[in-house]
Amino acid sequence: MATLKALAQAAGVSIRTINRVLKGKGYVGTETREAVEAAVRKLGYRPNLAARSLKTAKSHIVSVLAFAADEPRLAQVAGLERRLREAGFIVSVAFHFEPRRGDWGERLVQELLAQNPAGVVLVGSGQHDPYVLEHVLPALLALLVRAQLPYVILDPRGELPPRYDAMKIDRGQGVREAVLLLAERGRKRIAFLGPTDDRTRLDGYEAALRTLGRKPLLLDYPGEEIDALREAGRTVAALPARARPDAVVIHADHIALSFLAGLHDRGVRVPEEIALVGFDDRSAAALAWPPLTTIAQPAGEIGKAGAEVLLAKIAGEKKPKGGWSRVFSTRLIVRETT
Repeated sequence: MATLKALAQAAGVSIRTINRVLKGKGYVGTETREAVEAAVRKLGYRPNLAARSLKTAKSHIVSVLAFAADEPRLAQVAGLERRLREAGFIVSVAFHFEPRRGDWGERLVQELLAQNPAGVVLVGSGQHDPYVLEHVLPALLALLVRAQLPYVILDPRGELPPRYDAMKIDRGQGVREAVLLLAERGRKRIAFLGPTDDRTRLDGYEAALRTLGRKPLLLDYPGEEIDALREAGRTVAALPARARPDAVVIHADHIALSFLAGLHDRGVRVPEEIALVGFDDRSAAALAWPPLTTIAQPAGEIGKAGAEVLLAKIAGEKKPKGGWSRVFSTRLIVRETT
C-alpha cells in the first residue's frame, strides 16, 4: 500500500505538501499539485481512514443494519454505499434474517454503537418480525436520538412516528395506477394476491377499487413458498371462467412468477384470460414468459438520497424546513402480462 513518504518521493515534494494537496488546504502551485495527483494515480494511493479516525477523533465508519437481503434491499444498500464511499466513509453492514429473542436486540444495538460510527442507517424495519418491530427498532431509534447520533431509515414498513427521519416509498400509488390501468383495459374482476398484514400495497388496491365503485377480491395467500404459490395459480385456473378473476395484482414479483407458473400448468392464457401485475421489477420479471408487467421501486435512488441526508447530518447542517424525511414514487412498467 502506497504511503505518504512514497508519494512525496514520487512527486519530488515534501510530505507536508502532499498533505496540503490531499486535504485541499493551503496554497500549492498548479504544477506541484498536478505532480502530486499524478503520483497518487500511479501508486494507487488510498487514505487510511482508520488511522485518520484515530488521529482526528472523527469516525469514518457508517453502520448499516438491514432487515432483509432480497434484490430491492441490496440495491438500496448498494446506492447508499456508493455515495458514502465517494464521500470517504467505510460502510459496515449487518443483516437480520430471522426472528431472534432474548437480549439479542440489546446486544445488536451495543455492537453497532461499539464501532463508534459517524452515523447509522436502518434498511427496512423487520415488518414480518413482531419482536423487531416492538422491541429492537424502538430501542435502537430511542438510543440514536438520545445519543444525538446521525441516522436515517431507508424504506421503513408500517407506520413510524413522524419525528423519525426516513426515506419512504409510496407503494400504494403504484398499485392504484396498476389497478386503474387494468380497468381501462376492460378488466372487470381485479383481484389481489399477497399478505394482508402488510398494507403498503393493499391500501392502494382497495383505494383504486373504491374509485371504480367495485368490491375487493382477495385471493387466498398461502405464504411465500414457491410450490404453494404455484398451487395457488393452479387453484385459480381451475375455477369456472365466470368465477375466477380476469386480472390479479400481486404483492411482489417472486410471488407473481410462481403464480404464473401455476396458470401455465393448467393452460390458462396470460394475458388473454388473466392479466398479471407484479411489484419490485426484479431482474427475473423481464425474463418471464410472458414478460411481467410490474411496479418498479426507486431502490438505488432511495439509497443515494439516504446517504445524502446522513452526510448532511454528519456535517452538522441545519434541518430543512420540511424535515429530513422524503417520499418517493414508484413507476409502472407495462409488459406483456397486461
